[in-house]
Amino acid sequence: MNLIKKIITFFVLLLLSIVPCIAGNIQYGYNADGSYAPQAIGGQKVQYGYNADGSYAPQSIGGQKVQYGYNADGSYAPQSIGGQKVQYGYNADGSYAPQSIGGQRIQYGYNPDGAYSPQSVGGNRIDYGYNPDGSYAPQYIGY
Repeated sequence: MNLIKKIITFFVLLLLSIVPCIAGNIQYGYNADGSYAPQAIGGQKVQYGYNADGSYAPQSIGGQKVQYGYNADGSYAPQSIGGQKVQYGYNADGSYAPQSIGGQRIQYGYNPDGAYSPQSVGGNRIDYGYNPDGSYAPQYIGY
């Protein structure tokens, strides 16, 4: 899975962990740095900015602050969102990714495009589809 798709998918997971009963469409658009990413998820605004390591990433989702730090594998990634801890580990395909957020388990599987991606978190499904820019990414989160 490419980096942009990983980032988009991760933010969908983050929002589901913050507001587990949320359902709705994901609205995409261009950020100030030119990246195409979610601007709102289920009506909850995503605000972007620069991290201490210089990466451009969400700083808050639905008003919940995203805290970043280094993982055991050396990657710089969210450690908590709105005070809910992100647990990382290895997937069946060997990728290092979030395994739970705020205690809610993330289930992975293969998408029709062949990418090994999150399919649900805490029992809430993630539906994928194509964006206007041609990227295959999460489009809907729900029950």
